[in-house]
Amino acid sequence: MVHSDRVRSVLEDAKPPDWLDGDDPYADIDIEQLPDWWHDAIVEFREHNLSPYRPPRFTDDVLVPPLIFQIETAYDIEIKLVGVNVDHGDTWEICVDGEVASTVKRERLSDGYTLYKMTSEKFLDIVQTQL
Repeated sequence: MVHSDRVRSVLEDAKPPDWLDGDDPYADIDIEQLPDWWHDAIVEFREHNLSPYRPPRFTDDVLVPPLIFQIETAYDIEIKLVGVNVDHGDTWEICVDGEVASTVKRERLSDGYTLYKMTSEKFLDIVQTQL
């Protein structure tokens, strides 16, 4: 098992890059160099003529997918953010290895990304408590 300080160090690495805030954030980016999850989302958004994909974030501006990947890898667990039959404004479940650990509110912002309304530290604490 990986020590929690190593997971906490990823919080800084999961900050969105400056170029992500542009109108066409991928205009000067070789998307083949991005992680698979990011590349695949960009391609899917483009195929459906959606505005550019911007990864979801926590309230402290930490990107959700790389943090979840890092925690899953460190603890050999599966984490899912799940919303079943939800309406706008409803809470979503934070599931760790299929068990509901907590809930989180989320909102789609006009900036083009989803905001999970908790800090990445709080999310990490919830997951670690579930272990």
